[in-house]
Amino acid sequence: MKKRVLVVDDEKSIREYLSTVLSQSGYDVVEAVDGEEGLNKAREMKPDLITLDVMMPKKTGIDVLGELRRDSALGNVPIIMLTSLKSFIEQSYKELDNVDIIRQMETLLDEPDSKMQKFFLRFKSYRKMLLIDRELMIDQFRKGELKLGGMPSLPDIFLDKPVEPEEFIDAVNKLIGQPSK
Repeated sequence: MKKRVLVVDDEKSIREYLSTVLSQSGYDVVEAVDGEEGLNKAREMKPDLITLDVMMPKKTGIDVLGELRRDSALGNVPIIMLTSLKSFIEQSYKELDNVDIIRQMETLLDEPDSKMQKFFLRFKSYRKMLLIDRELMIDQFRKGELKLGGMPSLPDIFLDKPVEPEEFIDAVNKLIGQPSK
């Protein structure tokens, strides 16, 4: 039986790209368009691995990650979290006047020594990005669309988008082994 991977991302092009790379490498792939659908599909299918985008509608990747880690049936499923911090920073240079904030975000891309350090650096960077658009965040919170949580859970691997096919498959293989053909 093929190993099954759940790809959760709100960007269709990213889902299709990751699905194609995984399928061509011999994995069975299921897609979800947002965090809520991803969580439901994970509970239904019990995948061997899950890829999660950080920023998604309905439930963020960080929220889904926390729920998965607390779920007794899914808590040990390996998770690769995909970020798009580099492209956000590139866009920020075009839209923001405060170059100091952008430079601070760029320093968070430096390679930390451990997975835990990397997670907290990335998490802090997303919090900084959200502060730039805090009015939208406050509006979402008032409507009940945004929940502020406590201590975040850790994914197994972080990868920045766009991810190279070889880097992505190497990460998947590292976590769940080669697919059975």
